[in-house]
Amino acid sequence: MISKKGFSTSLFIGILIWLTLPAFAQSTRYCDYIRPHEADKWVFGEKGGIDFTVSPTQANPTPGKYEVSVGISTYADKNGQLICFSNGQEVFNGGYNHMTNGTNLIGNPYATMSSIIVPNPGNSKQLFIFTLDMFLPPVYTEGVNFSTVDFTSNPSGEVINKNVLLFNENAQKVCAVMHQNQRDYWVILHGFGDNNGDSFYTYLVDTGGVNPTPIISKVGFLQTGDFNNSGGYMKASPNGNKIALVVPDNGVVELFDFNKSTGLLSGAVSSVPGEIIYPYGVEFSPDNSKLYISTSPKDPGTNYLYQFDITSSNPFNTPFTVIDQFNWSNIGSNDSLMGAIQLTPDGKIYVSKFLKGASGGKPTLSVIYNPNRPGSACNYNTLDHVTNTPFNLNGAGSLIGLPTFITDYLNIPHFSFFNKCHHDTTDFQIRNTANVEATWNFDVIDPSGTLVYTDPLNPGFVFSEPGDYQVEFTESWDGISVPFSRSVTIHPLPGVDIGNGADTISILPNSSIRLDAGEYDYYSWTPGGSHDRYLDVAQEGLYSVLVTDTNCCSNTDQVFIQFAELSFPNAFNPNSPIAENQQFGVIGDISSLAEYRFQIFDRWGLIIFETNDPTQKWDGKFNGGEMAPYGIYVWHSIFTTFESSLQAAKEIENRGTVMLLR
Repeated sequence: MISKKGFSTSLFIGILIWLTLPAFAQSTRYCDYIRPHEADKWVFGEKGGIDFTVSPTQANPTPGKYEVSVGISTYADKNGQLICFSNGQEVFNGGYNHMTNGTNLIGNPYATMSSIIVPNPGNSKQLFIFTLDMFLPPVYTEGVNFSTVDFTSNPSGEVINKNVLLFNENAQKVCAVMHQNQRDYWVILHGFGDNNGDSFYTYLVDTGGVNPTPIISKVGFLQTGDFNNSGGYMKASPNGNKIALVVPDNGVVELFDFNKSTGLLSGAVSSVPGEIIYPYGVEFSPDNSKLYISTSPKDPGTNYLYQFDITSSNPFNTPFTVIDQFNWSNIGSNDSLMGAIQLTPDGKIYVSKFLKGASGGKPTLSVIYNPNRPGSACNYNTLDHVTNTPFNLNGAGSLIGLPTFITDYLNIPHFSFFNKCHHDTTDFQIRNTANVEATWNFDVIDPSGTLVYTDPLNPGFVFSEPGDYQVEFTESWDGISVPFSRSVTIHPLPGVDIGNGADTISILPNSSIRLDAGEYDYYSWTPGGSHDRYLDVAQEGLYSVLVTDTNCCSNTDQVFIQFAELSFPNAFNPNSPIAENQQFGVIGDISSLAEYRFQIFDRWGLIIFETNDPTQKWDGKFNGGEMAPYGIYVWHSIFTTFESSLQAAKEIENRGTVMLLR
């Protein structure tokens, strides 16, 4: 236990070994965990910008005078470089300039969720921007549309195929979840009004593009009435299994199950209407166990930030009030209203706050530092027991909205591991180090419950056998312990064998041999540096190869190549007391022979012995029958060499005589 600033914290990792053998093979080519980076760049508010590619996270105000008061979506590439953002009406590139043809989209920038950006699974150089209008006839009736951003000919992007209508009479709510197949995407929207306000519209985005025929789920509260009731947020949980939304004027929060294979929603659980006054912001904790709701009343009143335990059978019965604050009628104070709440790539939740009726954005974002933890342990604006510790925007301003992302880009495990190969040290790393002491404790427990390994400092472990393990991690802070667990597969090393079990291989002089390293992902031969599966060898020497398989596990093998010396004796005696003199045939390293033919002739030219097996020799008998008489016999052999890319297989003939003694 280590004390720091008057409080004690510790990290405990227990590795419970539930070993299942064999359970090694995985087809994935993603070896060490690499978190998604598509949500690493944020643009919002008054010149607000945040960069999550660096540690610690940095506030980077955007160049120019950008103001996005409500709906905004951003998209970065797999390396975290900003390539696109949109307010529903305009599209900007990563250089903060209008994209070619990037104006006059018919979304509404004042819609709560004006847009969301989804990649095209069938074209790595295209994105789809789904835009939302408010539904307020006769003025706002554009509905939900999508446009295509293409980077094929213009690296800064251009908008093509603009404003393709999907449906209208929509709420201001959208989220997106990766399909169960880990390739395609679901875009989830909600209807509004008496005609379809009880329906979800789920669109599949696959290799064929956007399927215009939605999956419709009629479930949940009827969303109708004033257009404000169509506002508020809808979010998917990081694992994509839950959808939550708010109906502000009715004071309703709803939670649904989402089927990532079918796109259907079911299992609605709702708060009591009117019990939560004007719910607005929605977000899940990184571990999918908590739901956070912010309220933003239209009339003077208190703002609340609630936490709900959605692992409970009745999650809305016992909300925890994270914070309640201020009456916005006091415009002259520093009080502000809460708006959007958004999960971050580093495992925190940011809360937007804005000054109602005042000019200028709020210079900070509030932070829930530990959103997986229950109650006050979630540490709202509290870091290392220092309260009032928000995230400073470095001169920019927060307004009501924060960016919208595909939820899977934030489905990042609380702890990850690196090096999953047998005999390697597997290292563990936690995602969110806020309010966590940096000491690691490892306990390795076998199936019988016996402690077999412990290390209080080193966050790494060498697993004794390949197989499937359950890794448990417990985070403790201020007397509260929060457990996490993940499964990890430790892979065996690739079984490379270029010598077919032999340490030395013989070849005939002036011939060659092909060495085969097997079916793997990567090869490196020494000498020569070849990266091919096969290596053709014609010279004596030591040859080695390093191979790496699809699990990024590596192994080496080596073999010595030598020239074979083959010969035939000139006499033998079947009655000799020395065994090696009792038969006649080839002497030497016969492994150098790809094929072999050997014949013995009598003085009349008749074949009295013949074989294709170099281990089989003549015992002095007529084709295995009667003993041949004393005398001289003619022999004939054909050696066939191995084939390689250096030369084709060739036959080497030898002839001679042998004296059969008695």
